[in-house]
Order: sequence, then structure tokens, then C-alpha cells
Amino acid sequence: MNSKKPLVFFLLALSLCGLVAAAPAPGRVVLGGKAVAMVADAVYLFPEAKAKVAAVGGTDQGLGVFLGLVDPGFASKPVLDRAAGAEAYAALSPDLLVFKSSMRKSLGPALDAAGLKQLYLDLETPEDYLRELAVLGEALGDPARGAALAAYYRGALDRVAARVARLPESSRPKVLVVQASAGGYEVPPAAWMQSILAERAGGVAVWKGANPGAGWAKVGPEQIAAWDPDAVFVISYREKSETAAAAFRADPGLSSLRASKSGKVHAFPQDFYSWDQPDSRWALGLSWMAKKLHPSLFADLSIGAEAESFFAFCYGIDKARYEASVKPRLSGALDD
Repeated sequence: MNSKKPLVFFLLALSLCGLVAAAPAPGRVVLGGKAVAMVADAVYLFPEAKAKVAAVGGTDQGLGVFLGLVDPGFASKPVLDRAAGAEAYAALSPDLLVFKSSMRKSLGPALDAAGLKQLYLDLETPEDYLRELAVLGEALGDPARGAALAAYYRGALDRVAARVARLPESSRPKVLVVQASAGGYEVPPAAWMQSILAERAGGVAVWKGANPGAGWAKVGPEQIAAWDPDAVFVISYREKSETAAAAFRADPGLSSLRASKSGKVHAFPQDFYSWDQPDSRWALGLSWMAKKLHPSLFADLSIGAEAESFFAFCYGIDKARYEASVKPRLSGALDD
């Protein structure tokens, strides 16, 4: 995560405190760079995005293009290569460019030289989301929406935290989160959203310390067996997670796991995107994970109803469109 904030981020933060006058809302916003799907889903939490976003990098992780449901004109907007350079962005005459913070080092100097205004977002943790929704609201000229969104996510965090706080440390299950990849499995770094969700949902992340790197790390069946988790959550970004979880359950090298024997190998929910990552859906992933780990504490919580409410409040997707276009894509057992 890039801790050096660019000038535009600093000025926006000052404006939130009333220390500088708010800049005029941009008319043309361009979203790009690596992990642009995370950025685009955050920007489109604001209804203004439909009119303001002029171009965006590819947002299909492998399960389809979600924002076409939100923005009727999305398919006609130019699609940028995620490796596009400053010239490609300048050609679009943007008023504001929005990227993940990781793009600042590679793109920032050339964009600065071209005189293009940039906003860089971390969007890596729940706290990033709470802070940066306010920044986005200020940048897009809708601070009230930014505050309402932050309240929604804060409510999801507080609800889970209040119930999980009742649990003594000794009763928290050992949890393993893995991504199915190339016929094997990988674990995330401790600082990533997947690890944060596992612990805030009331679990003990058994792999913490095993991956000191900056990306997914491969783990073999021997290491998984040594951890012997009480519950396993299987992620897949390019295929149905239920398929990946079924393969995990069928692996003879993993059949002796406590989680396998007790039927607690779970496919992480998906629609167009998986709910485990630092996308706008992370609050759904947190609630679902908490209910899987502690069903008695969350017996009154319907994840199906939460999902329908999420898409309505966050993206304006009404019940008819949800039933027709989102619900059929849901993968992973929600309320069983």
C-alpha cells in the first residue's frame, strides 16, 4: 500500500475539514490502472458516476461485467488497457483520473507533467473504505452520499463486532482462507482483506505469519494438514467457487482435515465478483463469514436479504433487476 498521498488527495482531505474551498465537481472522470474493478465499483456507489465516468479499464475478472447493470451507457464507454500510459489518459481530456494507490509511482510523474488531476485510493481495508468514501463524495460533489455509504459500512462492521465480542478467545475456530489456483492453493498476506475478514468474523487465521510477501503464496497439502483448520473458505475469481470448494473436499490429501470431516469447507459467495476482496462487497463477505463461523450468534441474519438490500442501496438495483440479473449469479451457500 502506498503511504505517500499525492497532492490532490491531501487537498481533498483538507476540504473535508473545511480548511480549503471545495473544488468544482469534475465533469469527466476516467478510471484506470491495475485493480480498476475495485476502483470502479467504489466510484459507482455514487449515482453521479453514470454521467461523469467517461472511460474505464476492463472490469471483468472472469465472471462478467457488473457495471453494465448499474450504468445503461457503460458498454459504450471507451475501455482502457490496464497498462495504458499517460498519453492514453490525456487523450480522453479527463477532469479527474482515479486509480489505486499502487499506480502512483508508475503513472503519477507523467500525469503530473501533463497537468492532469489525479486521485489515488487505497481501498485495501475496512478503514480505508470508511475514510475514502468521504474523499470520493467530496471529489464527486456528493459528500452526503459519501457519509451515507460510510454509515452503511460502519453499521455492518459494528454489528459483527458487537456479536463476536461475546466470544472468549479460546472458543474462536481456526480458519483457513485459500484461493484455488493452477491446481493448488494459495493464502493471502496478513494485511489483506481476506485475512482481516477472517479475524473480524470471529476466527483465528491459522496461516498468519506463513505469508510475509505482498501477494498470494502457494501452500501444499502437508502444510494445510498441519494447520488442520476447523473451517476452510475457498475462493475462486475465474470460476464458480462451489466448483473449487468441491475439488477441495474431494482431494484425498485433505480429507482428514477437521473441516472436511465436519462439512465446513465453504465456497466463498460470488455474483460478478467474489465477496472476499477489497471490493464494495466486502461487508457482505464479512457478514456471511461471521454467520458461517457462528451460526447461533447470527441466526436472525439472512444473507440473501442482506445481498438484495446491498445492491438496492449501493447501486440502485431494484428487486426485479436483482431477481433477473444478480440472484441467478450468486454462488456459495448463503443461508443454509
